Formats: sequence, C-alpha cells, structure tokens
Amino acid sequence: MEAAGVQVHAQDIPLATHVNDQPVAGEQPGGMATIDLIHTNPNILNQTDGLRERLNLQAPLRIGYWAWELDTFPRGWDSGFKGLDQLWCPSNFCASSLGQRSPIPVSAIPHLIDWERADTLFHQRKLLENKPNGVFTCLFAFDLWSTTARKNPEAVIDAFTEAFPRRSLAGTGQPEARLILKVGSAEQFPELHEQLQLRVTSDPRIKLISKHLSRAALDRLYLEADVLVHLHRSEGFGLCMAEAMASGLPVVATAYSGNLDFMPLESAVLIPFTLTKNPRQAGDYPAGCTWAEPDVNYAAAALRHLAGDAGARERLAKRGRQAARTWLGRKRITSLVTQRLGCLLARAGRAELLAALPAGHPLRLLEG
Repeated sequence: MEAAGVQVHAQDIPLATHVNDQPVAGEQPGGMATIDLIHTNPNILNQTDGLRERLNLQAPLRIGYWAWELDTFPRGWDSGFKGLDQLWCPSNFCASSLGQRSPIPVSAIPHLIDWERADTLFHQRKLLENKPNGVFTCLFAFDLWSTTARKNPEAVIDAFTEAFPRRSLAGTGQPEARLILKVGSAEQFPELHEQLQLRVTSDPRIKLISKHLSRAALDRLYLEADVLVHLHRSEGFGLCMAEAMASGLPVVATAYSGNLDFMPLESAVLIPFTLTKNPRQAGDYPAGCTWAEPDVNYAAAALRHLAGDAGARERLAKRGRQAARTWLGRKRITSLVTQRLGCLLARAGRAELLAALPAGHPLRLLEG
C-alpha cells in the first residue's frame, strides 16, 4: 500500500486468542480514512464481542482481506460481504473458493514477504553452509489454532522416521538426522499439545518447541534447518513456506492449495497427494470437506535424497528463492494493489468522493 503511494494508518485488531508482540507501524489517523482495509475473517469479527464497534470503521470505501483453506465457500460467512466494496485474499486458491458466493469483486493479493529479513537470513545461511554440521535438520512450524488435522504434523513425523530409521547412537555423540517441531498456542490447546508430546517422546531426535519465541529466536531455527517440511492438507497461502523459500531454505511441501501460487515445479519438492474427505469436524473445517492427503513415502524418499546430496539442496534453495522473488516480490504485489485500488475508485458513484479529495491526494494517482 505504501509503495503504491497510499498513506497508511495501522490499527491492531485486539484478539484475546493471539497476543501481538510485534510493533504496529503507523500512527492512528487524525481524521476519517478514505478506505478501511479489514485484514481478518468475518467470523473472527463476529466471535469477539464489541470488536466491530472498537474498530470504528467509517470510511466510505471498504475492502475485506480474508483467508480460507478449503475449496468450498465457508459456512456462515455470507453476511461478511455486507458493506464491502472489494474482497482481497492471499492466493488464487482462496479467490476461487471465496468467489463462489461473493457479490463483489474478489482478487488474489499475496502477502508481501519481509524481504529485508529474508535477505539477512539468506546471507547468514551462506556464511554457515560450509561449516561442518554433522546432523541433517528438518523443520516444521505451525500454530495449533490452525488445527493439527489441516497442518498434519503426524505426516511430517512419519516421513522423518521413515526416511531416517532409528539406529544405535553409541559413540556418535549426536543423531544423523533430527526434526524440530515448533508449535504455537500450546497453552490454549493442552490436549492436542500432550498428544504431540506423547507421539515424539520415544524418539530423542525429535525436538518439540512449544514456548513463544521472539523473532530472533525463530530466525535461529530457520538458520539451523537444512529443509522445511510442510505436509499440509490444505493452505490458504503458506507463509512459513514462502518465508523459507525467500531466505534460501529448501522446502518439501504438499503440491496442493495456496502455496502453488509461488511454488512452481522445481522450486520446491512437491509431494503428490490423494484428495480425501475429512472424517470429523476440525476447528472451522466441517466433516466431509475435501482436502489433500500427501504421500508420506514420497516425502520420506525426498528427505533421504536431500540429506545425502548437498548439491541438490543448494540447487533447490536457489530455485526456491528465485521463485519467491518472482511471485512475491514487492514490485509485482505493489502493481496488483495499485490496479485493484484503481478499479475500486473507478466504480460508479465514486466521482463525488474523488472530487472532494485534495489535488495532491495519493488516491488521485490511482484513479485511472
């Protein structure tokens, strides 16, 4: 938005479920905004008492930014379209499902990677790559609010243990391979967290990290890893995968859903899948919904290959970073934002609004 020439005032949406430990850029606006961009799903606004009123949405133009992870429209979200002029979402997969019942234009506007952070991680990885490590490290990170059914950590554990069977560690000092599982919101889902703990407790090569990490500590996990393994059943976008690719970390991922927007062939190891029906309700995802079941055997073979071939890892990392730059670069996303704002302002009934804006207002630049 800022690169498109738009003045932005950020307002954190206060959710009891997630504490924001990152500073929110921008000051609160002194006057009424021209456009309200509400970057959360409609069910979240409805579930938190008084949240809509506290946001004080009064701009004459309004854009919603929603994310959804299934190929069918989410139950009960129809009322969220009320008052919106456009709907944005992070991938074409989302746009396809949300557009099924949308009375307004729907556009895929991907998340913008923090490229300064990604470039720093990339250069730090280059400095570390020639240092002897002795252990092949797989990483998977997810939040329990996203449900274990969809994020599918069991498949990651199964692929790892199949790829690297247990063997005697006597005299080695450390295992030949390890898996780091970073789990968010463990304190809010104690039963699910306990199930994961029980699943990995018998294998000392699997480390489960449940505490909240600072950005610097999370970045250290990216630097320690040799590959990100992401055997999801469905993703609206796949931010963890995008950040890994941008920072030069090879990715092994399910070849399904939102991540395919920035993950062309050979930019990651794409794991084949079978479409299946979810047998039971999982969070917002109803029983009987369709999503992917990744091929664990294929994923295990891919991990074994990458563990034994540093050159293959280097080539995959290079292609992944280039794909992220191509599809998630600032210039491309800024162009998408500019075009969609221009279309919004060109709609019938906007002439009076534009006429009331000062001559040098940035939105006038987007009018055409």
